[in-house]
Amino acid sequence: MRMLFWAAIALTCLIGPVAAAEQTADEQAVWQLEEDYWRLVQAGDVEPYLALWHEDFVGWPCHSKTPSDKSGIGSWVKDIRDNHWKFDYTLRPLEFRSFDDVVVVHYAAEYVYDYGDGTKSGSGIWRKFVHVWKKAGESWQIITGMCAAQEPVAAPRS
Repeated sequence: MRMLFWAAIALTCLIGPVAAAEQTADEQAVWQLEEDYWRLVQAGDVEPYLALWHEDFVGWPCHSKTPSDKSGIGSWVKDIRDNHWKFDYTLRPLEFRSFDDVVVVHYAAEYVYDYGDGTKSGSGIWRKFVHVWKKAGESWQIITGMCAAQEPVAAPRS
């Protein structure tokens, strides 16, 4: 049983780099921006966070009962900053697709708020995300996306 466990760990380590190597340069650049997105949320850095979004964005944020435009997407980051909450997250990239100047990213994220008074929320709740990024000149911006609560599915097999 122990040998099977270690074999599975070794296989996982070998498969991970192969999957990353299969990403196009655009997909890699966009995934880096997704990681930046979460670092900005964690830091409560609202203005750079908003710069990731296209002016004509419309999508369905996790915290919203209805779709929103760009004016409604930064409130949760502002809350983290203004309330001095601690915010931790884990990301699990699942699928990427490039289409000319567009990259579609599907991933799962678990995030936890620590409100500083001994209470936390979100632990164990995974959310699934899709963001569609469009290249404008040399930069990428999110043009649409959606979030929903769900346990993440297993990573795709190569």
